[in-house]
Amino acid sequence: MKKILIIISCTLFLNCCSSSNEQLGIQSYNKTDKSMYIDAHKKLKSGEYEEANNLFTELDLMHPYSKWAIKGQLMSGFSLYQENKYEEAIFTLNKFINLNPKDKNLDYAHYLKGFCFYERINNVSRDQNMAIKAKETFTELKNKFPNSKYSQRAIQHIKLLNNQLAGYEMTIGKFYQKRGKFIAATLRYKTIIKKYKNSAQIPESLFRIMECYLSLGIKPQAITLFKILNYNFPGSVWSAESVALLKDTKVKVSLLENLKEKKKIELNTLNIDELDF
Repeated sequence: MKKILIIISCTLFLNCCSSSNEQLGIQSYNKTDKSMYIDAHKKLKSGEYEEANNLFTELDLMHPYSKWAIKGQLMSGFSLYQENKYEEAIFTLNKFINLNPKDKNLDYAHYLKGFCFYERINNVSRDQNMAIKAKETFTELKNKFPNSKYSQRAIQHIKLLNNQLAGYEMTIGKFYQKRGKFIAATLRYKTIIKKYKNSAQIPESLFRIMECYLSLGIKPQAITLFKILNYNFPGSVWSAESVALLKDTKVKVSLLENLKEKKKIELNTLNIDELDF
């Protein structure tokens, strides 16, 4: 993914150079703002990210109102990203976003900012603050720039982040369930269904709530969940597990007959809180 971002940065640079051949700004150390930008970008392309960032920063200080300084702000954020200085990169990118609300590269700035969070996502068993911030940033990008190519990429990242965040809730739910805290576990599983409807954890979430309800002796809601699970995910492993679960807990098979003839329960219209005990 870093290679893709490098290619993007080079493309932005070429677009800048092709737009004008005139010298811009005030002379500084016998160099124009454009030549300072070119020197900084050469350092960036050669992998000298710290030096590139220093030069972009110097450009911004010496020529704060130059269009090359504006481009340099964005490339400075990219240089910091390449150095894994994510918080500094986010600060720089936020500066670019706030100072240049109409810049044509604003969508890329949001995308790169999102990646500064995305790169630091933890395992699903650990804190997911970075995943939450990454999703928020990519969602903002998608909403503000729906036709951007970066928004299309962001949509794919959001799908992965939804699975990540749902997996975190699943981990905590199982932790509570194993310790007999069925109500606390149920709340976590319900969070998955309410907030992450398209995540891969939805079938298991329905099954786990069934388990918790049956452990608490609440059969009617468990049977309703069985119907929802088997209608929406008939071929999943959790559908088969749900049949075995009801038989193991001695729920009468007659309760399951003529399932297809009963009112179908669509997952996208489900209000999981209506199944509270």
